[in-house]
Amino acid sequence: MAATADSGPPQSHWLTAPDDPGLRLHLAARGDSAERPPVLFVHGATFSGRMFDIDAGGVSWLRAVAAAGFAAYALDLRGYGRSGDADWRARAFADGAGPACTGPEAIADIGAAMDFITCRHRRPAALVGWSWGSTTCARYAAGAGRDMVGALALYAPIFAERNEAWLAELADPEMPGQCRPLGAYRRISAEDMRRRWDTQLPPGADDWREETVLQELARVSLLDDPTARTVTPSAFCVPNGTLIDLWECFSGRPIYNPGRIDCPVLLIRGTQDPTSTRSDMLALFDRLGTAEKQYLEIGNGTHFINAERRAPALFSAVHAFLHRHARAAKSTGEP
Repeated sequence: MAATADSGPPQSHWLTAPDDPGLRLHLAARGDSAERPPVLFVHGATFSGRMFDIDAGGVSWLRAVAAAGFAAYALDLRGYGRSGDADWRARAFADGAGPACTGPEAIADIGAAMDFITCRHRRPAALVGWSWGSTTCARYAAGAGRDMVGALALYAPIFAERNEAWLAELADPEMPGQCRPLGAYRRISAEDMRRRWDTQLPPGADDWREETVLQELARVSLLDDPTARTVTPSAFCVPNGTLIDLWECFSGRPIYNPGRIDCPVLLIRGTQDPTSTRSDMLALFDRLGTAEKQYLEIGNGTHFINAERRAPALFSAVHAFLHRHARAAKSTGEP
């Protein structure tokens, strides 16, 4: 499986959200010496930054990228993982509260993490955004973070293509064509995780994923939510703000202008991914403003390829892209 660096726990950094002084954001780190080029990983709609540091099956991307010479960071957006204490979650997830962790709020959290990382390392940082995280990272790189992002890797990117399966999942059954009413959060159980992942595995592909990886991801996701075991079956809370963005994207409506992105960009997906499609990825590729762009598909992988047996191929491709542009940034004398 993937190369690993240290076997111990990651370091934890705690940041204050710029728009909410009562909110502490968790930032996991491996190999974060100040002289190393930094890279920040941003998760998608369901799992926290834990997705990038699963302690099973050799699929910890943070360990692999640290072993490749980078300072590796993974952010928990507000309401995910370890970001937001019990008091904050009680307010954000209260009955009648609107969907938590909307796109603009997630972008503010990314900005706080990038401010911390670029100050610590005194250079622009690379961003790796997965799934919904591809949209928040792209919007940050196209807007407030244009001078902070040295390179942008969008893994399992989502842009603006109609996706009938997802629209059926999100639609209001009483009002077709509209997103269903959203509470502040939803709950995800281990069985929910297994069901979604398994539907993407073709017949005979049971060996694409190690069982221990699924079990460990479920364990830490449930562990991070103190309310997870107050329901049966145990299930962790997931903010619903992401679904506002995904409804727009899967309805074929762009939520940002890729032409404003001028840093180097890599688009990469697994061929069996029904959420991030080839046609959507290529439409995004064609609209990117940067000339330094490439796209890549990896065979025998799903939307969760970073946690599957083909993870090393994903890691190697992204690391090569990051190394190339980290060297380019250094050679041009950027800070």
